Amino acid sequence: MQAYSFFDYKYNIEGFDSDLFSPMHIVYIIVVYVLGFALSFLFRNAKRESISRGLKALSLIMPILEISKIAWESYFDITTGQGFNYGGILPLYTCSLFMYALIGAAWGRGRLREYCLSFITTIGLLYGAVGVVYCNGLNYYPFWTFGAFYSLFFHSAMFITAVFLLVSGYKRLEWADCLRAMIPILALAAVAVPFNYVYNHLAHSNADYMLLYSGGGVPIYQDLSEKLAQKGLRFIYTIIMLLTHIPLAALVTGAYKLINSASARNKKSKSAIKS
Repeated sequence: MQAYSFFDYKYNIEGFDSDLFSPMHIVYIIVVYVLGFALSFLFRNAKRESISRGLKALSLIMPILEISKIAWESYFDITTGQGFNYGGILPLYTCSLFMYALIGAAWGRGRLREYCLSFITTIGLLYGAVGVVYCNGLNYYPFWTFGAFYSLFFHSAMFITAVFLLVSGYKRLEWADCLRAMIPILALAAVAVPFNYVYNHLAHSNADYMLLYSGGGVPIYQDLSEKLAQKGLRFIYTIIMLLTHIPLAALVTGAYKLINSASARNKKSKSAIKS
C-alpha cells in the first residue's frame, strides 16, 4: 500500500482494504469502553452545573467537527469531478442526531431538553457503543487518518457521554423515555424521509439517510426493503424501521433498570451486614 497522510482522501489511498477489527482498532475499542466506565465512575459525583457546562462545550465541538468533515470530504469530491455528495454526506443519519440532541440537552429547557436527553441516553448510547465496534469508516480509511478519526471520535463521544449522564444520575431512565426518545428521531425523519424518496426519484440515486430507504448494506434490513420495494410497499419498510427504535430504546432502559436494581440490592446487603 502506498504512503498516505492524515488528511488523505479515501480514493487517493491505493491498495487499502480495511482496518475494521485490525489490532489498533481492537485496542481502541477496549480503551474506549474501559475509559467510558472508568471516567463515569470517577466523576459520578460531579455537580449538575459542571456536567451542564461540559454538555455545552461538547455541543459546540461536535458541529465544528461535522462541518470540518463535510468541507474536507466535499473538497475532494468536487475537485475530483464527482460533485457534492448530496446522497451521503449530509448530517441526516441517526447518529448525526446526537449532535442536534446535544444542543437541545445543553441549551434547551423543559420538554425539549428531556426529549434530547432521552435520545442521547438510549438510542445514542446503543448506536455509539455499536459504532465504536463496527466503525464503517474503517472500511474506507486507515486507522491513522482524519476519516477514521472523525467516525471513531464521534461514536466514542456518543457512548461516553451517555454512560456518564446515566452513571452520574444527571439522567435517570424511565420506560417513558423510550417514547420520548422518538420525538427527536421523528423530527429528523421528517427531513430525511422526504429527502430520500424525492432525491432518489429525481437523481436516480440511492440516498439512505437513517437507513429508512434501502437498509444501507445491513442484510436483514436490505432484504426486507428490497422485498417490499418490489411490491411497491417501500414506505412500509420505512415505517417498520422507524418503529424499531422503540424496542431498542427499551433494551437500553431495561438494562439500566436491571443494573440499578442490582446495585441497590448490593448496597442494602452491605448496609445490613454493617448494622
